[in-house]
Amino acid sequence: MKYSKEWLSEKEIEILWQTPGISSRDLLLMRICYYGALRVSEALNSKYEDYRNEDDYTYLLLRDQKTDKRNWETQPVPPHIYGEIERFCKDKKIKSQDFVFQSNRSSQLSYPMAYKIVKKCVELTEIKKPITTHSFRRSRATHLLNNGMALEDVSGILRHKDLETTMKYLKISKKDLFDRMRRIDKKILFKKIKGSE
Repeated sequence: MKYSKEWLSEKEIEILWQTPGISSRDLLLMRICYYGALRVSEALNSKYEDYRNEDDYTYLLLRDQKTDKRNWETQPVPPHIYGEIERFCKDKKIKSQDFVFQSNRSSQLSYPMAYKIVKKCVELTEIKKPITTHSFRRSRATHLLNNGMALEDVSGILRHKDLETTMKYLKISKKDLFDRMRRIDKKILFKKIKGSE
């Protein structure tokens, strides 16, 4: 399996979500990897009971991060995706201790199978990029950053230990950051000039 550093544009994500012929399981797998900014292993290892809703905060408990239960990480999952997980598990009669993503033989879905699922789903669209399971995590991070979320916050969502990792991961250079800052400065300067007339 080849690791792809490609990502999907917001329009391509929309196209993929609306493509007919994708099963509810396969669509949900891609959607949880995207909206949760998850590694595919985290999605595949998730059990129904790991998805929580407490005090209007919906999240996935990441058990495989640490052995000490008190230090298990939580990853935010948007409420609409949490609702999709709930409906899917109830419809498929998935028990709380069962893996959410299962093969047709009721065993945990494997990574090679998830990779094939994504490849097959993307082939149903006109998207011509080498998209893999990891592309959804990268796409989510890129879209959050492009829509104004601070780099530090995106880094936190990805659970990177330092910003340099996030910058490399998203191919962000100091020049990119400088160009963004310069565009903001031009807007501010334009407002000041316009306001002084």
